Amino acid sequence: MSKFVGRLGNVGVAKEATSGTIVTPTFYVPFNSISFDDKVTTAREQEGLGRIEDSDSNYVVNKYGEGDLEFDLNDLNLGVFLTSLLGASPTSTGGPTYAHAYALSNTNTHKTISLAYQDPDQSKIFPFTMIDSLEITVEPDGIAKAKASFKSRVSRDWATLTPSYTTLGNKFLHQHLVFKTATSTAGLAAASNISLKKLTLTISANADFDNVTGTVEPEAILNHQYSIEGEITLNKQDDSYRQLMLAGTYKAIQIKFDRASNSSLDIQLPRVDFTEWEQDRSLDDIVGQTIQFKGNYDTANAVAAISTCTLTNTNSGSNY
Repeated sequence: MSKFVGRLGNVGVAKEATSGTIVTPTFYVPFNSISFDDKVTTAREQEGLGRIEDSDSNYVVNKYGEGDLEFDLNDLNLGVFLTSLLGASPTSTGGPTYAHAYALSNTNTHKTISLAYQDPDQSKIFPFTMIDSLEITVEPDGIAKAKASFKSRVSRDWATLTPSYTTLGNKFLHQHLVFKTATSTAGLAAASNISLKKLTLTISANADFDNVTGTVEPEAILNHQYSIEGEITLNKQDDSYRQLMLAGTYKAIQIKFDRASNSSLDIQLPRVDFTEWEQDRSLDDIVGQTIQFKGNYDTANAVAAISTCTLTNTNSGSNY
């Protein structure tokens, strides 16, 4: 084998109809970095053998895949990741522009994907892949970024990859971000866009391996408790965010990437609390502030912590 740079790698993903049954990739994902790979858990033999050495054997007892994938946020391949993250395929309507409405599945058996990786040295595919978390970061200097953390069964050899990047969808840039708050989701449409210096949103399914006796691979990968957390940084022009923290006030939040009528992502959180407010009072900079927020289940209205998650693009959604 010849030496090669990381740019020669290819990543492909597909929704699995049956968890653990491999599906040939339907989308290829241009990536900024990847650390997803095979891992093992070992059990070391440390019995006394009349010698001073502390070990004489090491056994592989679990095999699995784990790691991260960082990529630019776009309106096409994101649909597969949202299916795993929220747990079920969306309801897709329209054409030639389609709105894919996702609802949070209140189960611990969210949809899985097959994740393939190919480079000049190998061609592998990881079945039963579950998204552990998805982090979206936006700053006023370019493209919105995403980092997906995965857990899966150990990889299989896979020689049928045919990478194609002819259809990549539209990338979301920082200027497409709309961030709003209101007393309820009903008031978000009329609310004003808030100018941010940075946004970080982390949605965690808290996936974990369901290891059982009789096999070195996890029997399943199950999502556990679900959490939505974020942080915003902006110029300090009044005391409203400090008061949100002090008063324990709840707000509805909208995080929307509005690129065009056929390219958007709309996430709405109905009940958000605010904590950890801090000022940045550097002498030669505009005074700024950072505040953390957390999405909650809306008990009074029986509404999920993510009340709206709609991806709009020109894909029919049959492969989401």
